[in-house]
Amino acid sequence: MRIEDQIDISKLDWEYIWQKNYQKDRKKGKDWNTVSKDFGKWLENDDYPDVLISSMRISPNDTVLDLGAAEGTISLKLAEKAKSVTALDRAEKMLEELDKKCMEQGITNVETVQMDIEDISLENTKKHDIILASRSFNGIYNIKERLELLNKLANKYVYITLFGSSTYEYRKEKAQIAGKEYTPGPDYIIAALILKSLGIEPNIVQLECEKLKEYHSLDEAVQRAVWKLGDIDEENKEKLIQYFKETFVKNERGNWVNPKDKTDWVLIWWKKQ
Repeated sequence: MRIEDQIDISKLDWEYIWQKNYQKDRKKGKDWNTVSKDFGKWLENDDYPDVLISSMRISPNDTVLDLGAAEGTISLKLAEKAKSVTALDRAEKMLEELDKKCMEQGITNVETVQMDIEDISLENTKKHDIILASRSFNGIYNIKERLELLNKLANKYVYITLFGSSTYEYRKEKAQIAGKEYTPGPDYIIAALILKSLGIEPNIVQLECEKLKEYHSLDEAVQRAVWKLGDIDEENKEKLIQYFKETFVKNERGNWVNPKDKTDWVLIWWKKQ
């Protein structure tokens, strides 16, 4: 007898499995406002935005809701292709940076909204043709209701990106060197199975990003590690610095990169159900 004949996977509680693997302190210690002025610089040579947008179906008449927009790395590129973009983020300073960029570049079709993704609802958020949650759904605990809501808010398509499996390998190694406990978060495939349990057939695309995460200095690499992992004592900070010195190399732009730290993102998208 095949295993499919023994277990009806549609009846399994996939959200429970997601929550069991969820890092409840994921947001702890991360104040996105404190990195608002540096965040765009950190991503200046990242090919993820172009790879992501090239995988999306966008027409010039579409309205887009960008959830977790930060300082607008994705929103500004979407604005070139869509009729309008609503950029939503909980960090006020991030949105101030986005508004500043729009003013400097003469972009008039981006509207910013300060709100947490977990606070949006049908009552306080307009429907859009396209809903995008880029790099912002790994920290969602009640993911099933959020996915249902995104489907209801969309007129045409929903796109979300989640960590690929290899992301956790390097993150765990770095955390252990810094003396921090690290538990990998939920696998992206669980989100896809939750969608199937909702009667939604998701498309899964491994985004082929080639560029490595860049650091302008080793001090910046340490600062970013502290921001992500929380306070690190001096002894473990020295271990982390030594690790960076042994593994980082300079690229053609003169910036530091870690060959192990390649972007690994998975795109899950579906047509409005």
